[in-house]
Amino acid sequence: MLKPQISVELPAKNAYNYPIYIGQNLLDEYTDWLSPLIPGKKIVIITDEVVCKLHARNFAAILEKSGYDVLLLSFAPGEESKSYDKFVYLLDEMLKHKCDRHSLCIAFGGGVVGDITGFVAACFMRGIKYIQIPTTALSMIDSSVGGKTAINSEHGKNLIGAFYQPVAVIMDTNLIDSLPKDQLINGLIEAIKIFLTSDSEYFNYTLTNLGDIVSKDYTKLTKVIQRAVELKADVVAKDEKEENLRMILNCGHTIGHAIEKLSEYKMAHGYAVALGILVEAKISFLSGLLNHEQYVLIEQILTKLDITAKHLKHFKASDIVAATLIDKKNKAGNIYMILLASIGKVSQSHDGKFATIIAPDIIFQALSTFGL
Repeated sequence: MLKPQISVELPAKNAYNYPIYIGQNLLDEYTDWLSPLIPGKKIVIITDEVVCKLHARNFAAILEKSGYDVLLLSFAPGEESKSYDKFVYLLDEMLKHKCDRHSLCIAFGGGVVGDITGFVAACFMRGIKYIQIPTTALSMIDSSVGGKTAINSEHGKNLIGAFYQPVAVIMDTNLIDSLPKDQLINGLIEAIKIFLTSDSEYFNYTLTNLGDIVSKDYTKLTKVIQRAVELKADVVAKDEKEENLRMILNCGHTIGHAIEKLSEYKMAHGYAVALGILVEAKISFLSGLLNHEQYVLIEQILTKLDITAKHLKHFKASDIVAATLIDKKNKAGNIYMILLASIGKVSQSHDGKFATIIAPDIIFQALSTFGL
């Protein structure tokens, strides 16, 4: 057996933690959280054109008045901007403006902004600090926490990226006050997803109080956001690189990402994941894991959000199954999926793995029950 002449001994990874602030008026209190986080005076705020007009431009002006050197970069909103071209554009602009290793990136926007900004920060001069300021319910509950950064390619969503953690996440709930109902629901789906995998009590709380939550009852909405973020943070802390436990956060995502891709990303992420939850819960039921009563509760909460099987009928079963074959969880040509043993509990294989190999036949069987 060949033996190495030299062994590179890296030090054990140091524990890393970062704060998540949730509350009202946090942008007004920026001096409390920003000063300890920035190594220099140059700040790069990356946002989209809509958020730029609504919030980011004003925030940049406030920071400039406080003595910071601010570079504000924006691009068209939407999944199409999470591309090679925009990634290179952002890096080039930062180099033109002489940003360096002491510069700080701020992702000011929804999931698209957060994903591409995190990847830019991970790659610029081999890694600089960045902060997430999510402006949608979806990005607060899901993408701003956990350090997943990425861009899309013609082959699929989020296939090029890195795990790169922010130094802080600032969730100013004022930013979602004016959020349209459909965008709020888009984010709530991710909370429902994590309650399905990890917390039956909060699933039931959300089901019972869904009308008030969607109507933006501040106390109930904040309670749901905070609990969902707590659960996700706990999962990420235990499995940062998605080696096993973090896979549970992909519940609904195998089918959901397939539908997203087939819609050419015209369907919002949360709604696609909701349809994925519907199908994957049916697969859990057909596999003898999830009982009928609990499956009906899942259907019920989604129906209250007007997410039903009728939306699946825009797609062909064969196309959905084909699109699952390029999912990131797949190994050796096998499709992997997160199945539910019950509401609040994910099924595990005999070796303790949370992702289960799924035969295409059972996906077809599940889709056929919805008329596909």
